[in-house]
Amino acid sequence: MTNNIFLKDYVKFANWRIIYVMKQKLEKQLMTEEEKKQLMNRLNSSSRYLQSNDMKVVDLDHGFARVEMIIDEHILNIHGFVHGGALFSLADTVAGAASFATGRDSVTLNGSINYIKPGRGGKLIGVATEISAGRTTGVYEVFIYNDEQTLLSRATFTMFFLDQERYKQKKEEKIF
Repeated sequence: MTNNIFLKDYVKFANWRIIYVMKQKLEKQLMTEEEKKQLMNRLNSSSRYLQSNDMKVVDLDHGFARVEMIIDEHILNIHGFVHGGALFSLADTVAGAASFATGRDSVTLNGSINYIKPGRGGKLIGVATEISAGRTTGVYEVFIYNDEQTLLSRATFTMFFLDQERYKQKKEEKIF
């Protein structure tokens, strides 16, 4: 049963990702390998929070991110499962990384998470995809799996863009 649920969610996510990538290619918004590498380096090296919580950005593209987090005794709750706060923190981090991958600096405006299964395993894998982005906010959907491919949680985050002036200038440059 667990594999069927994961497979169904994964197929849904994979189909969504394929459509999203195709749309981005048509709009020519995918990041170059060098841009991905630079942003991953910036996010992984400049955030002590990521480092101290064993999180690492491992994949990026325009409006998409994947972040991994090691499961150790420091993030377990009293029952021996991954603490809900650690899952929320990973979801927030991966949504922020996906937001940054659009070229816009942001902070979290709102986050909502559903805990589906208890967190077990050796590693958490968070995947975020942009659902919508406007002038001042973006909405991101996040799925968190363990290394056994079990869906642990699903979240939605709204990010507030901090760079409206820079974004407005870029948009005006494209018009002319």
